[in-house]
Amino acid sequence: MAGGGNNKRKRQTAAGAKAGEVAGVADVAKAAKVAKTPTKTPAKSQTKAAEPIGTTGTTTPGRTTPAKESFLVTAGTYERILYGIEARFAGERLEFSAQFIFPAHIGCIKAVGCGGRYLASGSTDEVVRVYDLKKRVELGTLHEHRGSVTGLQFHGRTHLLSASEDGAICVFRTKDWEVLKVLRGHTGPVNALAIHPSGKLALSVGRDRTIILWNLLTGQRASRTKTPQVGELVAWSPSGAHYAVAYAAEMQVHAVGAPAGAPAATIFARQRILALLVVTHAGADYVLCGCQDKRVHVYSAAGGAPLAAIPCHDNRIKGLCAVDVVFPDGSTRPVVVSISSDGWIKAWDFAAIAARLRPGEGEGEGEGEGEAPELRIDPLAAYNADARLTCVGVSNNDF
Repeated sequence: MAGGGNNKRKRQTAAGAKAGEVAGVADVAKAAKVAKTPTKTPAKSQTKAAEPIGTTGTTTPGRTTPAKESFLVTAGTYERILYGIEARFAGERLEFSAQFIFPAHIGCIKAVGCGGRYLASGSTDEVVRVYDLKKRVELGTLHEHRGSVTGLQFHGRTHLLSASEDGAICVFRTKDWEVLKVLRGHTGPVNALAIHPSGKLALSVGRDRTIILWNLLTGQRASRTKTPQVGELVAWSPSGAHYAVAYAAEMQVHAVGAPAGAPAATIFARQRILALLVVTHAGADYVLCGCQDKRVHVYSAAGGAPLAAIPCHDNRIKGLCAVDVVFPDGSTRPVVVSISSDGWIKAWDFAAIAARLRPGEGEGEGEGEGEAPELRIDPLAAYNADARLTCVGVSNNDF
């Protein structure tokens, strides 16, 4: 395939960072405003770097549109195996069925991502493998990184971002898999990245204790902020109104467009956070985190109030993702997919979860210091991969 593996990469000099609080809410709002008016006539040598990712009507990582009656869960394992499990309604019941199971890498799979008909997987073997889900064939291998691949996210069908322990974030164009830009700003491994629903911005956190806001319209860094701890996970809400950053057993939730200096909601999970997801339902944003205590904890994004602790697995939770699904009754509802290190993949009706929260909890103003009530609910479906799962992604079969 026409990958960017043999292209020469140009190093960019990162400006010095200012120490301060993680916030960046003002920076995000400012960058979003600037992103609306990209340079009209970029220099010839900057044409590829300035090619915009953001387009209207595209999908966001973890939440796909338009919704369909079925979806495909992809999961990677320590044993190098890549799973593709289709979920489809049989009457009123959701059922999982394996579509493909094969060894995809020569090292542990650390990241998977889905965008339209494409699936990408990244591993400790330092390569990204790309597949066509419609034709069920491998398209090729991307050799751009010089370290373990730690994150993969598509924006719609057009672009793929990959993060690595080499400190770089690569922007690929799916049309020909050319590297449009190599984003350099971290001085250590990149732990996670997240693309704003508009595709105009992205956030990344690294082992260098920094959070970087990227302007994807220009391919440049918008801000770089030192953090008190190592940021391990980052996620945007599908609405684009909030983003969350996880540090060990603590999270901070920021509201985009909040006044400069406005404090973030701080959430104390009391357990190490291994998975992070922000879900939008009925006009409200909810933060979900999977922890070592085998439960998924639900918080209000507006204030960080603890809403529920859901026992989901018999082992620690390793990943969370979500997709909008058309149910047999014709309604479209978000389905959350969780995986655990003991091999179980489970699907949950988030609308059913939200319906059992007490009225008004989604708009709480208190920070997440209290103990959330335990909420027991049955999954829509479950599948045992009988392997040590490490990462998960989802596609709504929109081919």
